[in-house]
Amino acid sequence: MFTRLQITVALAIATIAWGLALWLQGTPLSWDHLAPFSTVVGVLVIVALAMEHLFWRLPIFHGWLFDRPDLRGTWKVTIQSEWIDPETGEKIPLITAYAGIVQTLSKLQIQLMTPESESCLLAHAIEPTPCGNRFNVSVVYANTPGIELRGVRSERHVGAATISTHGAKYKPDSLTAEYWTDRKTVGRMIFEGRVDKVYSRFAEAKQNLG
Repeated sequence: MFTRLQITVALAIATIAWGLALWLQGTPLSWDHLAPFSTVVGVLVIVALAMEHLFWRLPIFHGWLFDRPDLRGTWKVTIQSEWIDPETGEKIPLITAYAGIVQTLSKLQIQLMTPESESCLLAHAIEPTPCGNRFNVSVVYANTPGIELRGVRSERHVGAATISTHGAKYKPDSLTAEYWTDRKTVGRMIFEGRVDKVYSRFAEAKQNLG
């Protein structure tokens, strides 16, 4: 998101360029022409804030002004790890998790909550698919297990995932993902049952999403 200073500098450059073009055309200029400068800066700041937090998710602007899916809310997530338990020789059972997603035009944060750990994004990129009917979200995340598990059977680690949107292009009703970690584990995830409220604790999300 642009800051007020950045907007002021950009507008100052545009004003100088505009004034120079008018001067070269022989148009008389005076300092009075700069009187609305601060007012225009204020208006642009308000517009920038509205674009960052509101306009990008309004259907009227989709496809021509903004091309970004609205993922906000809390999702119920089913995780299938491909890790084989050496004691049983089988995959571990499905894990139920929840993902609280906070999003603006320029920012995205996904907090993935399981009974034993929490993951938060370190970086992300959102791109439309070649077919143009949905989006791919590429993420790098850091996972932090509960303190009682560290040094016992789970440690902090980083991973990456590719998330695909499904359903309506700009308001998807489900997501699928493939992930891999620096612990040499891989797996799949399904995001469904979104609610608008963003939860930040596993117990609260489980109580309200089931």
